[in-house]
Amino acid sequence: MIPGDITRLIAEWQGGDSSAEQALFNALYRTLHGIAQQILRTERPGQTIGATALVHEAYLRFRRTERLDVVNRAHFLALVARVMRRIIVDRARARRAEKRGTDPYAVDLTDALAITNEDATQILAVDEALSRLSQQAPRQCKLVELRYFAGYSIEESAIILGVSPRTARREWQVARARLKVTLDGTNSGG
Repeated sequence: MIPGDITRLIAEWQGGDSSAEQALFNALYRTLHGIAQQILRTERPGQTIGATALVHEAYLRFRRTERLDVVNRAHFLALVARVMRRIIVDRARARRAEKRGTDPYAVDLTDALAITNEDATQILAVDEALSRLSQQAPRQCKLVELRYFAGYSIEESAIILGVSPRTARREWQVARARLKVTLDGTNSGG
């Protein structure tokens, strides 16, 4: 399916056509699965959620969303990557809460085995670092999400963000440095 068809399906979905929603996810399933695999590769080993389950969970979260202002295919895929990252973070929080005994809800056994307490702490630290980066430099945060979680190249990310590849490279370096400083401070207990 060509990108124009994807953009048309997005517009129809936003207009309330549920068949367009299903057609959109069917058309992009392989791409979404690839994004899920990329996200899972960035996580520590031991995740019990697979790429297929991550795609399906993201799909369910999108179905619960009342209104999305999605511009095109690239924007949609960037949002999916963000939702998938959020799913991983939510699983880490659930795991950490369960370890502490503060989770009032039953946790599925596969969820309990998915992430060690150390893994959960690291995932939450990365999420916190990205949240801080989002407040300091929103475009840099989006660039990190596009590159790290969605697997886009610098050139593809630049197009999505509407900046030159040179600007994207420079902001990528700055964003990585900012994240490193934040994560190093988190890991040292500060």
